[in-house]
Amino acid sequence: MAIRRSLLSLGTAALASALLLAPALSAEAAAPTACKGSSCTGKNPQGEGCGSGAKVIDRVQPAGGGPEVQLRNSARCSAAWARIQKANSSWRFKIQIRGGASYTASASPSYEAYTRMVGSSNAYRACVEIYDGRGGSWSCTGWH
Repeated sequence: MAIRRSLLSLGTAALASALLLAPALSAEAAAPTACKGSSCTGKNPQGEGCGSGAKVIDRVQPAGGGPEVQLRNSARCSAAWARIQKANSSWRFKIQIRGGASYTASASPSYEAYTRMVGSSNAYRACVEIYDGRGGSWSCTGWH
């Protein structure tokens, strides 16, 4: 009986130690995403839980200099979007679907800004408008 109690205590202690040492998942990483693939198109990447673990797959800067725009992809959501660091709000950027819609946003001097998402089964690219006072001229990543 004493041996059984010792083994039970040892097992309980080992289990408690394992639980204390196990890395905790963040709430966002553990939470399911609200969209996947084409159902993410037109939605907010942060609001849908797609920002966690997203990777920068390409970058572009406007011809003549200016803020970098990142093309980001979330494997978890099968979706992509463009993001710009803090910058003058005159800078516009977009994510564009080949032969389809584009989602344009403006930079903010107060926070990083991002576009709506597109499902990553589409061909897409990120672009930043060349700030030359005339508008309409864009520098873009390659198609992905």
